Order: sequence, then C-alpha cells, then structure tokens
Amino acid sequence: MRQALKAKTQKPKPKSQNPKIPLEEAEFLLMKITNLKRHELYLSKEEISREDARKFLELARRAELGEPVQYLVHSAPFLDLDLYVDERVFIPRPETEELVLRTAARVHSPEVVLDYGTGSGCIAIALARIFPKAKIFAVDISRKALMVAEKNIYRYNLFDRIILFRAGSLTELKSVLPANGLDLLISNPPYIPKERLKNLPKRVRHYEPQIALDGKEKGVKVLKMLLKDGPSLLAPNGLMALEIDSTQGEFVKELIPSAEIERDLYGKVRYAFIKNQSALRS
Repeated sequence: MRQALKAKTQKPKPKSQNPKIPLEEAEFLLMKITNLKRHELYLSKEEISREDARKFLELARRAELGEPVQYLVHSAPFLDLDLYVDERVFIPRPETEELVLRTAARVHSPEVVLDYGTGSGCIAIALARIFPKAKIFAVDISRKALMVAEKNIYRYNLFDRIILFRAGSLTELKSVLPANGLDLLISNPPYIPKERLKNLPKRVRHYEPQIALDGKEKGVKVLKMLLKDGPSLLAPNGLMALEIDSTQGEFVKELIPSAEIERDLYGKVRYAFIKNQSALRS
C-alpha cells in the first residue's frame, strides 16, 4: 500500500510509468479504490492488489493531466456526506461547508428552506440532516445538475423532504413557495467575474461546468437577482445566506446596507447574511 503512495515522492520516471500528483490526491484515490480510511492506508500490512494498483495508476495518469480526482471516482466529501459528482456539477468546496455551518448557527428550526443553485445538492442535503423538520426547495437552472442532485437525494433517503425545481430566477418560483415565506434562502451562486475565468486553474477551467462558475460582468449577475428578489420572499425573521467573491462585499452593502459581511477561515470576504428587515435602496 505504501508503495503506491510513494509515487509522488520518488525520482520522476516517464509519465506512463510513474505519474506525479499531490500526495493528498493519491491518498484520496487509494481510499476510494480500496475502501480504506486514510490512516489505514499507512497502517495496513497488506499489499495492494494488482487490479487496484492498475486502476490507481490509470486514474493517477488522468489526474496528472488535470482531471479532478473527485470526477475520476465520482465522489466528493462535504461535511459528513459522501456525494456523487461528475462533470455536470461543481465540486463542493470547504468554503461552502463553512457557509452551511455559519448559517445553521444563525437559524433555529427552519421549516421552509430554499437552496438556489443546488448543483450536487450538497447544501440542501446537509441542511436537511441538520434540521430534520425542514422542507427544502432545491433549485437549479441546469437540468443536468438536477439529475445529479436527485441521485444524491435518493442516496440519503431525503426525497420526501427535498423538492427539486428547475428555474433561472426567484420570480419563477413565487407560485410554488408558501405564502408565509421562507425561513431560509441560501445560495452559492456562480460568482466568478467573467474576466477572471481564464485565470482559474486548468482543472477548474477545463472540467467544471462554466454555468456554475461564470457570474458574468463583475461576477454579480445572479447575485444581483438574489439581492433584488430574495428579501421579499423571506418570512418574518427569515434569513438569506450567500457565498460571494472576495471582491463583492461592497456591492452587497450598496444594495442592502444592513447586510452582514463575513470573512472565511483564510481571511477573505466570503459570506453575506441578510435578515428579513433589510430593504433594497430604490
């Protein structure tokens, strides 16, 4: 087992023989291939099987060329979840885990939640498990993404509490949402400014869906819609929780001065929290 993990640190050989990928990616691939936990990879005295070694090298070669390891094994961790992912959805990130945890600390037993831009369903599923009485509307503009979300919702047996909708704006949902409003509206929208897309890492730029990345000019196309239409959908004391780009805090404050802007664990502006009482400037 240890020999496979040494592939990253040994003297380079031709790529076809010894692909070089980061150690954490090698560990991740081996964990999925062998069904072992990380510490077991190092403690196990058993040799990796020939078939598992072949599969590992094949996937490592693809990862070396830039393909995300999460897509290679159709798996991405998110909090305590193991989600199915492929090229139809954005790979869940730690920043979004943080969004869920910060949001959960701010709301108390929400009954109705809307997750806009659900993608893999990571936010909706995590919140459904944190708040077992919540009914959650999981919305995305992409039919392909909703197919992946459905797969994950069934994996966690939440099809009776998470309702999938295809929509490209909040106004399209008014007829299906409860009249007394949402206790929580949460979103990790596409927020990368269009001019920065070309600077993203190859494995993001070439493999992850552009629709989940491209926020158009200044990255605020979807964000602006959420800020304009979201507050009116909130129930009394309802909360809107958003993940944003590090450049967008002032934009949010200009539209909703009472919005609370928070930084992530790396010190970057990353989250906006808006209570029902917030009002857009005319």
